[in-house]
Amino acid sequence: MDKQTEEEIPGHRLIQSFAIFMAAVALVSSVMMTYKGGRVYLGIESDPFGRDLIVGTWIGIPTAIAGAICAYMALYGRGWNSLRVASIVLIASNLLVPLSWIVMSLTKSV
Repeated sequence: MDKQTEEEIPGHRLIQSFAIFMAAVALVSSVMMTYKGGRVYLGIESDPFGRDLIVGTWIGIPTAIAGAICAYMALYGRGWNSLRVASIVLIASNLLVPLSWIVMSLTKSV
């Protein structure tokens, strides 16, 4: 079986563009969940049942990691163009969400 090029596979660019869109949606939703959950975690807001904290950690962090994976899949086999740069930016941005939880836990422990 011979290796197909990007132009021979129909819809390849469309699927990569959709993966970038999904990574952007994952970034926005995980940032919103992290913001609300982080405020509860740091004690700025009160949530008697801790729902925002649970959503921020148990759903927000995996969503950000899934967004980073989608962005990585979008840059697979792509040359240097705007979609590859957007993918790299989205990978870094999505991985900053779990890092923010690490920084919040270090801040709270001090």
